[in-house]
Amino acid sequence: MIFRKAFPRHDGTVRRKPGVVFVANSDWYLYNFRANLIQQAENEGWQITLICTNGPYISRLRERGWRVIALSLESAGTNPFREAKALAQLARTLRAERPAVVHLFTLKCVLYGCLAAPAVPEAKFIGALTGMGYLFTHTSLKARVLKRVVLRGLRLGLRQAKAELIFQNEFDRQEFVDSKLIPANRTHVIRGSGVDCNQFHPANRTVSDELRVLYCGRLIAEKGIRDYLAAVNQLKANGYTFTSRIAGETYPGNPSSLSAEEAKALAEDKRHIYLGHQSDMAALLAQTDVVVLPTYYREGTPKILLEAAAAGCIIVTTTIPACEEIVDDAENGYYVPTKSPEAIKTALADILGLPQSERARMRDHSRRIAEERFEDSEVNRRTLALYPDVNISP
Repeated sequence: MIFRKAFPRHDGTVRRKPGVVFVANSDWYLYNFRANLIQQAENEGWQITLICTNGPYISRLRERGWRVIALSLESAGTNPFREAKALAQLARTLRAERPAVVHLFTLKCVLYGCLAAPAVPEAKFIGALTGMGYLFTHTSLKARVLKRVVLRGLRLGLRQAKAELIFQNEFDRQEFVDSKLIPANRTHVIRGSGVDCNQFHPANRTVSDELRVLYCGRLIAEKGIRDYLAAVNQLKANGYTFTSRIAGETYPGNPSSLSAEEAKALAEDKRHIYLGHQSDMAALLAQTDVVVLPTYYREGTPKILLEAAAAGCIIVTTTIPACEEIVDDAENGYYVPTKSPEAIKTALADILGLPQSERARMRDHSRRIAEERFEDSEVNRRTLALYPDVNISP
């Protein structure tokens, strides 16, 4: 039996709160990137249900009082029979839940959720595209064929769901509109998922005599890990002294990922400290001076850069639409071209050569950017404004 909270009307009858279902292919994503949005929706009176893959963060989501349904929605899944089963399970679950809003995160969940829309024709569908990913960055035959299938499915799903899409940068939004996947009047640009400026704060920062540089992200070529390693290794060979730390894991579902053997070699490389996956990002960034993300991945707005700015870190990142507005060049960090270890090396060398007072000024500027452009309460307010205007007060 499905449990839904209810409350009495003034005439004594019982009325359910309107429900919103959040669908993601990762329990980790919901917990780390969207918990504040979910909480803000609940605070506004929405009944919450979460659908995601079964993982270690489900228990943490449930500890916050949210109902979680585990389904197989792995991002890297390509087995057609397994994927058809996952789509059918999602449709059945949505039919049983009967939500007023279905809020979908990432490309795969937007695709599957919109294809399942006939199961709940009364619901409003909102998709949040956090990036385009592998299908839009690779040109292999497999990627091209899969992209063609996905785009056809998206065109059908978006039309039948009458979905509205949230993009994290204008470039991605325009690509969908130009491809006639969705009309412009059903699209919105909201930069990133925001950042909790109370959780990430420069006041928590520790001090070190040696500059602490961090790469944090999946260990795939598109995120710039190979460019980062080449740049740091060159600097160390030239006699520069600083600490290089790497947080992240390999991604076996992506052909550009570092192999298990390469990750093992990295863990043994004395030029770097390999941390693997990190769950406490606030603590990690409190021990970091410079964050480097030389990405050319088709993502939305990298969360690590928003957290780095809020924590008062200097930032080195690439000149791609996803990273716009996070760095004011030479004020709180540097933009570098994609696929350029030499540019990363030059940027880090410049930072290493700065006096402490100048680094402090750049850290302060990062914090102002986070507060003025990416505070999550404002990002969440703009997102929840897209929900239907229904009476949710007791």
